[in-house]
Amino acid sequence: MTPKELSEKFFVFSTSYFLTDVRNDKAKFYALSDKDLQENPLCYSGIFLNLVMDGKLDEAWDLLKKVEKLSSVIPDIKLLYYGLFLVHPEISWNQFTNIVRTLRKNNTPLNNVALTCERPFLLNGLNDFTRIGPFLKRNKEQFIDYGKYLYGEECSHFIYRLCLAEYEYQLNNIIEAELLVSQTIKEFDKKSKSRLLFVALYLQSKILLSQGKIVESASYIKYIKRYIKTDGLEVFSKNIDAVEIFYALHDADYVKIQKWLSNSSPDEYGDFNMLDLYRYMIKIRCYIITNKSTAVVALAEKLRPLLERGKRHMDLCELDILLAISLYTSDKKKLALESFERALKYVRRYNYFRIVADEGDIMLHILLEYIKIKGQSPFLLKLLEITRTMAIRNPLYLKPKQINNETFSQTEIEILKLLEQGKNKQDISEYFLISINTVKYHMKKIYGKLNANAPHQAVWNAKQLGII
Repeated sequence: MTPKELSEKFFVFSTSYFLTDVRNDKAKFYALSDKDLQENPLCYSGIFLNLVMDGKLDEAWDLLKKVEKLSSVIPDIKLLYYGLFLVHPEISWNQFTNIVRTLRKNNTPLNNVALTCERPFLLNGLNDFTRIGPFLKRNKEQFIDYGKYLYGEECSHFIYRLCLAEYEYQLNNIIEAELLVSQTIKEFDKKSKSRLLFVALYLQSKILLSQGKIVESASYIKYIKRYIKTDGLEVFSKNIDAVEIFYALHDADYVKIQKWLSNSSPDEYGDFNMLDLYRYMIKIRCYIITNKSTAVVALAEKLRPLLERGKRHMDLCELDILLAISLYTSDKKKLALESFERALKYVRRYNYFRIVADEGDIMLHILLEYIKIKGQSPFLLKLLEITRTMAIRNPLYLKPKQINNETFSQTEIEILKLLEQGKNKQDISEYFLISINTVKYHMKKIYGKLNANAPHQAVWNAKQLGII
């Protein structure tokens, strides 16, 4: 592919040349000479975006300065400079709004800027704009007006609703979030706005999950896949697979999880890519349930400096929550509570209630232990209430796999199934033509393996572990 052909791709960047395509062409962009870039300045975009995805933020800034100097000589490059500046992770909110004001003043929109990064949250895409939640409600018309110069006038109102839905969801205003997101789905579908539709459908599936509707949530994943297949946008496929694993974590589908870990998960030791941030977070969860605490710490500490530089508050909060869970399940409770306390600073400041609550049962135990030490407060009790609800509604989520089916004999599995049906010891003895004492012997072994003290507890634990 020639430099000119690479350059031409960027003329259709917002519709058919995605960030994953830019990534696939990484070696070609990095190999361009100064002469190639002088003749095809649009190729600076490919180099810049790859530097950002590599986490080489200082080099990205240096390249941006070159483009800025070039824009003073070639006016047509000015728009390219604005577009690249907008997607640098370290850009401040003031810098962001200043650029949008300039675009508005000159009436030069940048339709479909890749701020979502093909990830499932709009406010936390390539940049972390989750902190602007309060701004959304106070400055609705201003936000909608700004949106016209990033996503086009036809979608600006619905972009606002989707951003507000994400914000309301974090506040645990579930009904408001559901109403807002449902309004956007039909509109994005009708307008074939695939990136935005992906975000809206994922958020709606999270809302359904928060209501304990796991079956309905899974059906949304299937719908997303059907839509993408029809539209031919395979660019989303890796994130869609990660979303599917997210719901497999709620079903305790260890086979699917292990297969994804082995075959499809991003390799943090290979071509590390910040475009895969959502997938790295899912991988950390998979590490947790497969008892790979060392791998959790290694990946978390690889991500942390990049997230701190980009002021990615939501991601840092989530990272410390997951690290706390991993440490807690590894019986390192002191370190777990320290990590949890770091996360709470973000939760208090930005109202990230759902980031904590969505982690369910294990997070509930961490919260209870934290409250025992620190004492109660209205903030902690609210967090506890939401988390308890999620723990009850999604009991299988993030349960580490501790027992293998092979450790149970066929007789023990069959006894568990009979207990599930409500059979008593007498019934079981008649089924197997054995004495009551022999039944008691089998049940004692079952209780020991499942850490149970009663039939209903044994059945419950067996179901959680996929034994029956």
